[in-house]
Amino acid sequence: MRHSGSQISAYLDGELTGPELADFLHHLGECGQCSDELLETQEVRAAVRSLPVIEVPAGLMPATEAEVLPLHRNRGFWVSTAAAVVILIIAIAALVTPAPATISVDELNSRFAARVSLDPAFGPAKVIIPEVTEVAE
Repeated sequence: MRHSGSQISAYLDGELTGPELADFLHHLGECGQCSDELLETQEVRAAVRSLPVIEVPAGLMPATEAEVLPLHRNRGFWVSTAAAVVILIIAIAALVTPAPATISVDELNSRFAARVSLDPAFGPAKVIIPEVTEVAE
């Protein structure tokens, strides 16, 4: 994937979908230049959005009817951000979670035998360890 500012804008606008989004996120994880450009673009957008609304003095513009246009907030960015956070949490949990404990046959027999002795409805059973035979060549 080549470096593309238009893809960063499309990503922030929520216009990337499917394979395009997956390719962009993969490239973003590997490319420091594009990651820096994404952060800079986000900072610029936040700065522009934080600018105060200026009221135009009466008489400066010709008289027209005021038309209120709703500000369109892009949910695609927040949805993809939330998905990335969830994936990150799952990845960290997978790395931090310890391996399952192993249990020896003797310990299994002791646990199983204890249950048999305490539960009359639990029928007799045995744990059989298969013998491994070596094949002569």
